[in-house]
Amino acid sequence: MPEKVQTTSFPVELNELNRRVRMIEIKIDKIEERLLSLEKSIEQLQTDLKILKDLNEKKISDVKNEISSINEKIEAINKKSEQFASKVELQKIKMFLDIINPLTSNFVSKEELETRIEELKKSILKQEK
Repeated sequence: MPEKVQTTSFPVELNELNRRVRMIEIKIDKIEERLLSLEKSIEQLQTDLKILKDLNEKKISDVKNEISSINEKIEAINKKSEQFASKVELQKIKMFLDIINPLTSNFVSKEELETRIEELKKSILKQEK
């Protein structure tokens, strides 16, 4: 009978070992599934990151083009501004326009001028006598 006890204990131990091996296999399978899931997630994140990187590079390129265009426009405006009249020049032009403005200036006719000259001549002649 002692032999039977040993044989019974052997299958029980074997069963226990089998159960443990199955549990370990199940754990390994779950770990493999998690790893696969993580790998897929990483691949998806890498794809998303590449898309975002490309998008950002395109936006940066667009901004560079816009800045270049703005710089060209500014240079064109600066070249044209050299031809503009300065503030001092505009003030001089205004002064000359005010001088010859018929609404604000007092002009004399030819006859009035001749009369005035004659009067001045007479007054000068009187003073000399």
